[in-house]
Amino acid sequence: MPTRPYDQNQQFLLPPSLNEWLRKDHPARVFSDIVDRIDISGFQEIKLEGRPRFDTRMMLKVLLWGYANGIRSSRKLEEKLLADVTYMWLAGLEKPDFRTICLFRKTNLDRLTYLFGRVLVLAGDLKLVRLGLIALDGTKVRANVSVESFKSIKNWEDELNEAKAKVKKILSEAEAADLEDDRKYGADKRGDEIPKELENSHERIKQIEELIKQQTGRKIDKSHKASSTEPEAKFMHHKNGSMPAYNCELAVTKGQIIVHSDVTSEPMDTNQLKPALDAIQDNCGKDPKRILADAGFKSGANFRELEDRKIDGYIPESSEENIGQDLKPKTDLYAKDEFQYDEENNCYKCPAGKTLAPTRRSHQHTKYSDKWITVYQAEEGVCLKCPKRNKCTKSRNRSVMRGEFEAERLRMLEKLKTDKGRKFYRKRKTMVEPVIGQIKVVGNFVRFMLRGLQGAKIEWKWVTIAHNLLKITRKVVKGERKLATATA
Repeated sequence: MPTRPYDQNQQFLLPPSLNEWLRKDHPARVFSDIVDRIDISGFQEIKLEGRPRFDTRMMLKVLLWGYANGIRSSRKLEEKLLADVTYMWLAGLEKPDFRTICLFRKTNLDRLTYLFGRVLVLAGDLKLVRLGLIALDGTKVRANVSVESFKSIKNWEDELNEAKAKVKKILSEAEAADLEDDRKYGADKRGDEIPKELENSHERIKQIEELIKQQTGRKIDKSHKASSTEPEAKFMHHKNGSMPAYNCELAVTKGQIIVHSDVTSEPMDTNQLKPALDAIQDNCGKDPKRILADAGFKSGANFRELEDRKIDGYIPESSEENIGQDLKPKTDLYAKDEFQYDEENNCYKCPAGKTLAPTRRSHQHTKYSDKWITVYQAEEGVCLKCPKRNKCTKSRNRSVMRGEFEAERLRMLEKLKTDKGRKFYRKRKTMVEPVIGQIKVVGNFVRFMLRGLQGAKIEWKWVTIAHNLLKITRKVVKGERKLATATA
């Protein structure tokens, strides 16, 4: 049987065409076309002294295609540019090294925010951004730091004292050694050079003092853990345990286009609803009609925020399987729900028909809650004479507490008890959780490469921009959307 010629040293008779290297229906062609249509005039360009810079649009295509396909390492991207036809085609055979790629990745956050908005404009032009229903969620992503680098504040303070004692000891020994400097340092040394171990100790003291300084002003006990190399990351709990991480926020449309993305060092999502709504307003020009979020976003202030904005929100007080169920411990005593609140007279009526009037107010302020609590009680002696006392209280007087946002909380609770409310809320899992799975599992985004909260925000923007571009690309490839000839 004849054999086809095989020659690894074969030379081309005519110069090859780069366009022939990639098949005509490859998604990267559509991806590249989409990036070409995005206005990047506001994107900061990276300038290197001594030689012409690489084209900004080319760098965007390489990095975003890498993030969309789970390739984030600058060294691996450099390798792809030398060996992978798709990356070579996207780069037009340009070969930026890993340092250049890494530098470009760290570009200003506000420029990436601008780019995120321009991608949403293009998605909007293709009718892919609909704000009728939006799902919010937060997901923990591991910080670029080891668990071993985390110690309690007390341990850091102990280490600081040890480092200072070590410096004092070294200085004392050095002073005594000055008397014998010729013997110790040799004829070619002055004898007053700083010992290497002293330099290291000084640097360690400076590092620990900076870490402890960052914790001042916070209500943190000595057991609070922090890392000297990544002080803004926090130990966060998730289903597989605890890890040093950042909390990545998402707002996703029914078509799984991300309309808001951000990163916080707060492990809870409670304070992230208003920033998300503000960002959606900035990115899309209006508020969503309906919001779905899990119990991590629950708070009276958030319920009021949704009502003030006239947004139909669905945020349960517990996990989805427990919606509509009373999870309070069962007792033989009357529950608070059996006391009727009279809004006009600002009082409660107990099951025996007695009036509980407001007696005192207190302010509750935590990192995730800020509200006033009012305590309602019957007049002194009324409960002692009540025939239903044994079913109501074991103390002299029954108290009922009402939070500042009690009315909003009850309205949210009642809404989620309805069939319509539960039907809406069930859609959350099919909207935002597949996006998180796509990013973490398919995109292999399980750990940040950049350090610090600012670095995490930058990298999360790259990830979410790449996700949106990939969604648009797939819609165009499938023929469900068609790119216009005009630039977005």
